[in-house]
Amino acid sequence: MATDINTLAKRCGVSKATISRVFTGRARVSDAIRARVLAAARELDYRPQQVVARDCVAIVVGERKTPDFRLRFTERLLTPAIFEITRRNLLTEVITPDELAKLYEAYTKAVLLLLSEPEIEACRAELEKLPMPILTVNKEYPFSSSINTDHGQGVLLALDHLRKHGHSRIAMTLDRLDNQAGVERRSAYETFMKNAMLSPLPIVHYGEENAADSSQNLDALLAEQPTAVIFCGESIALPAVHDLQRRGIRIPEDLSVITSELAGVSCWQNPPMTTINQNIDALATETIQQLLNRIRNPQTPQTTTKLPSTLIVRESVADAVPRGGN
Repeated sequence: MATDINTLAKRCGVSKATISRVFTGRARVSDAIRARVLAAARELDYRPQQVVARDCVAIVVGERKTPDFRLRFTERLLTPAIFEITRRNLLTEVITPDELAKLYEAYTKAVLLLLSEPEIEACRAELEKLPMPILTVNKEYPFSSSINTDHGQGVLLALDHLRKHGHSRIAMTLDRLDNQAGVERRSAYETFMKNAMLSPLPIVHYGEENAADSSQNLDALLAEQPTAVIFCGESIALPAVHDLQRRGIRIPEDLSVITSELAGVSCWQNPPMTTINQNIDALATETIQQLLNRIRNPQTPQTTTKLPSTLIVRESVADAVPRGGN
């Protein structure tokens, strides 16, 4: 039988207000008191009254901040995800990996991981112990369900568009070389070029972590004399175009370019960019719907869902001009 707040407060030797603060997060509580309260709550089967009528979803985000972190996919997904959670009359709390121990089954009904693969691996043992359903985005793990954009399809759409404009020397950069999205994008590129009987160009890393290395990699890529480049990754969509224009390269007169879509930004660039779009609003809607399904049916098997990419055609791609031609 579930206990009440008075019994829990007495067991822990704290006030009812402190118990409330542990579960609402509205004021600071020491780690020692929080751990004591949560342990006693599990033992006594305490169910916080403030969430009896509304389930809570925990969103786990990374602590690392970079100058362009607001352009990163996970940060751009966070706002629409919170909107969708609220719209469905759910509660939400945003925590970092070092706060996983505060999650309490009677309070947190599901967990949404907005972490990179290295961040997930660093706390994987703790994640695997969580009793509530977990959902990841664009990452597949045996301990979670997942919602994924079809990144390979996005690359194929871009390559097909460039091919129709006569491009054969098509280069590609990846913001992550060996994560799930990077592997899918590389495979799609290599398959397309092989099927089209075109010579693939080296795929290089162009990311947010090291601007100097990325600039050198871009120089190496341009030395291959491509007529078109696909830049994969939301966080590099602006820096990549800036790097090209800083070198005096005109888009699309000298080089056709396709980037990842930045909603409300890509359409205002000069020129407006043709982009691979993983519709973040649709992704957030499907993600939260899946979380809701897991809350209602926590014992159902893990699921993997893949959503299509689209190509938004604007003005950054022109017909290919053969090298040495007029």
